[in-house]
Amino acid sequence: MTRKGDWRESDASTFIRVVRRRSLDDDLAPSRWKHSRAMPGLWECLAYPLVDGPGLGLLVLFPPALWFLSLPVFDFIAVLEPLDKSDWALGLLVAPVFTPMLFSFAMTFGYLLLFLGRVLVASAMGENDHPRWPEWSPADIAEGIGRWIWAGLMGLGVGAPAAALCWSRLDRIDWFSGSAVAVLIILTAGFAQMGLAASLMLETIVAANPVTVVRAIGRIGWAYLVPTIIAGVVTAATGLGIYGLLFHMPTMWMEALALWGFWVLTLYGGMVVMRMMGLTYHAHAMELFWFRRRPRWASGNRPGRIYANS
Repeated sequence: MTRKGDWRESDASTFIRVVRRRSLDDDLAPSRWKHSRAMPGLWECLAYPLVDGPGLGLLVLFPPALWFLSLPVFDFIAVLEPLDKSDWALGLLVAPVFTPMLFSFAMTFGYLLLFLGRVLVASAMGENDHPRWPEWSPADIAEGIGRWIWAGLMGLGVGAPAAALCWSRLDRIDWFSGSAVAVLIILTAGFAQMGLAASLMLETIVAANPVTVVRAIGRIGWAYLVPTIIAGVVTAATGLGIYGLLFHMPTMWMEALALWGFWVLTLYGGMVVMRMMGLTYHAHAMELFWFRRRPRWASGNRPGRIYANS
């Protein structure tokens, strides 16, 4: 006598359900639609931050917080210039007042870096919806900041010394010298973003080493040129924006208005760069194959778009 549903019954086949093994493209909810494994277009990456709720919320809610936390610091540096002028003593005296604000700014900006990292991972998996905002976890934020700093140092180690040497030897700025510096900036940004992608997807900063980065760029080939140029343009624009805010704002109200716009454009550019890089990996996933499932630090997906489920 066997119980119902036992494998020894003649009709046991009706109780058997075959579950297909989840593959690289099945790690998402069924409502999500995938990007094709083709290189992304510039316009679709430019539109990406504006087509779903998390990206729009990032551009609307976080610039005011970053503006509030960074405006006093920009004024402090621009007016006192404690590293270049005799006001360094006054700057050192005022520095403890800014320490809590700097810490709050670092945590808020680190949280945004976590979201940008999720954009990279979601795009690398072919998702066309924005990822969920991460939880506020100081440990995760500190770890995310460490990944970005390490990737930035790797990139700076490649192009920054040559760019600084070239800039210091310039007697005048012309098309040739400016183009040389621009190429070095683009190479630095391209190397740094590949190192960042490796450390985020492989879940270790050890992956952001020159051997892994150069090998990955070689496997992608000339297709990596467009993401590199986009990253270089955004990096240069961010650096010029910071320089202009520090030294070329004639009045306080103009600086305040420009700082707000600076944060909006910086966050927008960051999402565009991460989207472009992620989709580039998705198009060449079979050559790189850095991960099979979503990294643990980026777990937690959304069932679809907030207002436009596809």
